[in-house]
Amino acid sequence: METILAPDTAKVATTFYHKSSIALAVLTPVAFVLSPSSVNLPIDLTLGVLFPVHAHIALNYVISDYVPLLFSSSLIPTFRMGLLGVTVVTATGLLKLNLFGPGLTESIKSLW
Repeated sequence: METILAPDTAKVATTFYHKSSIALAVLTPVAFVLSPSSVNLPIDLTLGVLFPVHAHIALNYVISDYVPLLFSSSLIPTFRMGLLGVTVVTATGLLKLNLFGPGLTESIKSLW
């Protein structure tokens, strides 16, 4: 549970964070090149998980650094729980978009 609520303190989460940076840097352009095609669905699903998890870990570093400065150290668990809720809602929304909508890549491409 510590890895989920406080991933900035867990070695496995930090390792995943660094490896996911590389995966996102490689998969994002590949998704744009392949879209629209049936090959793109697994990439969209992967990106739909990687983006929220990567952001969750990164924002926990921000919580660790700034909540004690701006508020109080005792509020860190509250902020972490709130962030976990936002992460779950974001991942669920991206999953719905990928499975029942046009997909993450096509949604972003439609902005242009």
